[in-house]
Amino acid sequence: MAKDNSLLLGHIELTKKQKEFYDIMTDDKTRIVFVGGPAGTAKTFLSVYSALDLYNSDKNLKILYLRSVVESADRGIGFLKGDMDDKFGPYMAPLLDKIDELLNKPEKDQLRNKKVLEAEPINFLRGCTWRDKIVIVDEAQNMSVRELTTVLTRIGRGSKLFICGDSLQSDIRNSGFDKLMSLFGDEVSSKKGVCSVSFGKEDVIRDKIISYLVEKIELLAPKQ
Repeated sequence: MAKDNSLLLGHIELTKKQKEFYDIMTDDKTRIVFVGGPAGTAKTFLSVYSALDLYNSDKNLKILYLRSVVESADRGIGFLKGDMDDKFGPYMAPLLDKIDELLNKPEKDQLRNKKVLEAEPINFLRGCTWRDKIVIVDEAQNMSVRELTTVLTRIGRGSKLFICGDSLQSDIRNSGFDKLMSLFGDEVSSKKGVCSVSFGKEDVIRDKIISYLVEKIELLAPKQ
């Protein structure tokens, strides 16, 4: 039986591979998960789904959505009018799309009234410590090693980080996502609660034509 005020996520059916990664992301021992893969492989969806499920188990948790403000390699957000909420609002679209997909209106109202959802650009993280937060780091391929290091070292008591990236869509030359995902992709890191998981073009669920597009675009990648 669902707990009082629980979000009814049971109507969402996960694929076998999504379920495997969901189990990793919601494991009590897991603190940080790097999630890599091409567009359409449900990286953000799975992160939001897992965060909401963790919130179901602990209503003291907050969900923080974090992403770079890189747009066409321009790191500034001063060209957008309004206050910080106005400026960063357009970058929250992927989060809001997933919330709309997963929750009904009363559930969304519940999150809004309790101020469960938060969003920030990475520019203002130094000095922060995240406690009792599920942090979803989206578009991480647009972050350098230094920026991702700042993100990783904000983690505090009771928090988890889901770091999502797609190396095919990096807008910067010095992306640190693949480097750090590889660095922490060993057994020792996994035992310490830092995991790296990957989706491939065969895992695309958004629209199967994306699998074909990714396969063709991969031909442009430089030979190793």
